[in-house]
Amino acid sequence: MKPKDIFGLAVRLLGLLFLYFGLKAVMPMLDLELIENPDKSDVINGLMPVVFNLAIAWWLLGGGLARRACPEPKTSEPARPPERREPAPAQPAQSQSPELTGMERAEQKLAALVDKPGEGRAA
Repeated sequence: MKPKDIFGLAVRLLGLLFLYFGLKAVMPMLDLELIENPDKSDVINGLMPVVFNLAIAWWLLGGGLARRACPEPKTSEPARPPERREPAPAQPAQSQSPELTGMERAEQKLAALVDKPGEGRAA
């Protein structure tokens, strides 16, 4: 057994001990005198050990302390956002030469969009 497993076992055994103390503290509350004439301070004094011991037992048995003391190592890498792939630009009717760089293609497209001086303009 690894030390982490031994520690987890010890914490759970301690949780069982607190569960025992919590259930044992219920017995005085079942006293006939407390049921017949419940005084506010008697009820509070009777409930405090029960609630405390059962809450600690629940935390220890649930593994809260063991998870805090020995956290699991993060083995998975953080998820990366999926890479966006740009759709391929539509090829014009005339095919472009493969040796054109991206900048040259952009200049050609821009030239096709811009009106040439003197053409299509009324003076």
